[in-house]
Amino acid sequence: MEVELRLFAVLRERAGTDRVLVELADGATVDDALAAAGRRPELAELIERMPIRVALNREYVEGSATVSAGDELALIPPVSGGAVHARVTADVLVVDDLVAAVSRPGAGALVVFCGTTRNVDRLEYEAYGEMATERIAAILDAAIATHGLEAAAAEHRVGAVPLGEPSVVVAVSAAHRGEAFAGAREAIDRIKAEAPIWKREVDGERGEESARWVEGMEPPADGAPRLTKLTHLDDAGSARMVDVGAKAVTERRAVAQGRVRMSPQTAAALAVGDAPKGDVLGTARIAGIGAAKRTGELIPLAHPLGLDFVDVEGAVDADAGVVTLTAEAGTTARTGVEMEAMTACAVAALTVYDMIKGLEKGVSIEAIELVSKTGGKSGDWHRERS
Repeated sequence: MEVELRLFAVLRERAGTDRVLVELADGATVDDALAAAGRRPELAELIERMPIRVALNREYVEGSATVSAGDELALIPPVSGGAVHARVTADVLVVDDLVAAVSRPGAGALVVFCGTTRNVDRLEYEAYGEMATERIAAILDAAIATHGLEAAAAEHRVGAVPLGEPSVVVAVSAAHRGEAFAGAREAIDRIKAEAPIWKREVDGERGEESARWVEGMEPPADGAPRLTKLTHLDDAGSARMVDVGAKAVTERRAVAQGRVRMSPQTAAALAVGDAPKGDVLGTARIAGIGAAKRTGELIPLAHPLGLDFVDVEGAVDADAGVVTLTAEAGTTARTGVEMEAMTACAVAALTVYDMIKGLEKGVSIEAIELVSKTGGKSGDWHRERS
């Protein structure tokens, strides 16, 4: 029998028509009809990678539903009206699809995070797929509610992901960039911590001999936030300084980074020394070094430390309108210098703002964060960027 399929949105655009005819045997199912459509060259790639629902006589049905002559079949791509899109898949992730899923007329900002395989030949992902999809959808729902997002989408791959290919993509849209950045950051951090997905690293040269499962975190009970014993509270719940007297004295280092975002015009002026108050990065460097030395005075429960080393470096990307500040601190002591490095970054960033506020009032300070630390009982730690 000959059956007519109705096409919409990207399917209609790719086919160049809103209807196509397919030949089906008597007793064929909806899955058979979708497979027949997928054999058409112009639709094959879309149907293979895109989650498509089929409506039979204007009702969504499962793939096993039987098709009869005269039935109306419609292929429905992901609907743009939904605020959340979540998927766990073995398919290659297509960033443009997630961008399209969160595009909205009211969205003035759209942020995409793309985590890719690095340093190893491939990553192999395993997931409890159904639960992971539900968990990711719940995380995106929460991010929308918390940050006032327009929409959010995330897809995570399973199986082998070669070097340079994306393993996870998160896209969010919001009226303003602050909410979009914050929503995307919360979504990816929670997906990595809560979704039941496991990762194994494989070095191509050594193959299975090199393979190792990447250590993760214990999942929170019932999806609740992780609870940790707070070392800076006593048994009565009052703030206290931690007693580090019993800890070993070791060499410790920490690196922190922060970004100051501005217009490309302001960044270009800063780069060539045209800021109204003079040498912006040089002044920020001195301010950051001085602040690191006084961290114990500025942060109430931080230990005063004698620093062996502290420095702050600044880099300007005029095209992107971003100044990146990197602070490094070192000591030989019983406690670490993470706070010293981050304090240096924070005060250096504030100094950059003060030095250029005459050029632009809308400058924003973003993402002051620890990049790495070494030494101490907890050992080395490096922020994972993929």
